[in-house]
Amino acid sequence: MKWLTDRRRDVAGWLVTPLLTLLAAPVLACIGGFTASYFYQPHGTPGLCEEAAADNMCEETTLRVVGWHVLIAGVMWLLLWAIPWWRGLRTPRTLLAVAATAVVVLLAVRLAA
Repeated sequence: MKWLTDRRRDVAGWLVTPLLTLLAAPVLACIGGFTASYFYQPHGTPGLCEEAAADNMCEETTLRVVGWHVLIAGVMWLLLWAIPWWRGLRTPRTLLAVAATAVVVLLAVRLAA
């Protein structure tokens, strides 16, 4: 656990990681969504609407899924700012940024598949 005790400043990494996540996540989500829609969407409705189609609840289901993904990714993104700017916390900060990006990309894939 020596990496946790490294408290040298890493202000550049502390600033760049959340900002890069904010820019890269939508781009990767678009790429993932387009790829998933190209391979997996034989009809016009998202796959998550199959169960809700009988009750005509596709819009509500889609908004609920989008809301949860945005909430989870937003909380993770805010946690990136809450992690201190110590150099020893660079790895957890990067892993959290990758996880937040994955949540956004999975939203696009779920909507397209």
